[in-house]
Amino acid sequence: MKSLIVIAHGSKKKNSNNEVIEIVKQIKKSKTQYLLIEPAFLEFATPSIEQSVKKSIDKNYLEIFIYPYFLNSGKHVTSDIPKAIKELEIKYPKAIFTILPHFGQSNKINQIILADTTI
Repeated sequence: MKSLIVIAHGSKKKNSNNEVIEIVKQIKKSKTQYLLIEPAFLEFATPSIEQSVKKSIDKNYLEIFIYPYFLNSGKHVTSDIPKAIKELEIKYPKAIFTILPHFGQSNKINQIILADTTI
């Protein structure tokens, strides 16, 4: 069974974290292949990546897809998230992890910008 974990940076500002949580709630309302969809944060907020992965594994969702909710391919996307996932692969050897392309690589970014700027 498949789960999706949407990973954002995390903020000291609760409102910023709540925006991510709300996006995940909206995604959960969509028809999707993922039976469990959870948020996670790299820092400053919870749940952490490990907490969301553990929740997935505890519910026996062992195909875990990681979606980096980041606009650019900076250090978090290219290093921090892959490193965290490698550690979790060791801790949870029965799980299969797939890191998806980050948000900024979506071919729909142009459409989003144009849709939000149309007068």
